[in-house]
Amino acid sequence: MYKKIDFRVRPPFGNYMKMFENDQAHFARLADAFDMTVSESQRTGSLEAFVGEMDQAEIEISVVPCRKELGATGDDFFDLTERYPGRFIIFPYIDPTDGEEALREIDRYRETWDIRGVSAEPTFQPKPYRFDDPVAYPMYEKLQREGLALFVSYSAKLLPVVDPDTVRQLGTVLHDFPELNIVVGHGGWPWHLEVMAMGFNSPNIYIVPDMYGLTGAGSQDYVQSANTLMKHQMLFGTAYPILNVVDTARFYENCGIKESVLPDFFYNNAARLLKL
Repeated sequence: MYKKIDFRVRPPFGNYMKMFENDQAHFARLADAFDMTVSESQRTGSLEAFVGEMDQAEIEISVVPCRKELGATGDDFFDLTERYPGRFIIFPYIDPTDGEEALREIDRYRETWDIRGVSAEPTFQPKPYRFDDPVAYPMYEKLQREGLALFVSYSAKLLPVVDPDTVRQLGTVLHDFPELNIVVGHGGWPWHLEVMAMGFNSPNIYIVPDMYGLTGAGSQDYVQSANTLMKHQMLFGTAYPILNVVDTARFYENCGIKESVLPDFFYNNAARLLKL
């Protein structure tokens, strides 16, 4: 019905296989919570089955943000782009606490691969840092200068201690780097209204509601925002393997986002951001 770019996927590949080995109970719990099913690829960790599920959900491209906490930094995942040409875009993980080495890593990835952005999880990596920590500013400056997007996974789930000051820190980064495109995975929940307010003031912040846009507390805020002030800044994402890609796609097709907006939500906004 609608072609799609899934902006938050951790496929059954490389170090992400740990999730398929260790998190089956979590997959089942969330499937039950959201009236979904656990798919074949979630159960088995089959990459081929997952690509088939992408096809079934009409997902043309999956964006893979890498995660240092799981040992998935990037290099291995570029094999996906050769195995399935045109189906995966990799956002390698960059840790700015590595100093100059982090900046060299960005250069190395750019020289070797066609990257469109990088992944960072300040609150959820082995050595956490604040969003607005000066240690990260050289990375932000480089990404802004070179036109690369920054994908951050941000929600209370990814904080060691729930801290509402983190959304102010994120806003400071947006203020200090006004040309940097920032993609907020996990929807910024439960501070999503503050992130949406940032989007009202800046066209360069994007939200991926993924699992938080389903039937939980605040989910309708994402729908209303997608239909109005952030219709060009809201991105489809499934958070696979946490959720079944087919069921999640069908949910968002019928969640209340206007039919006139769905092509932007599912594909056009992401395509523009990724410079496709």
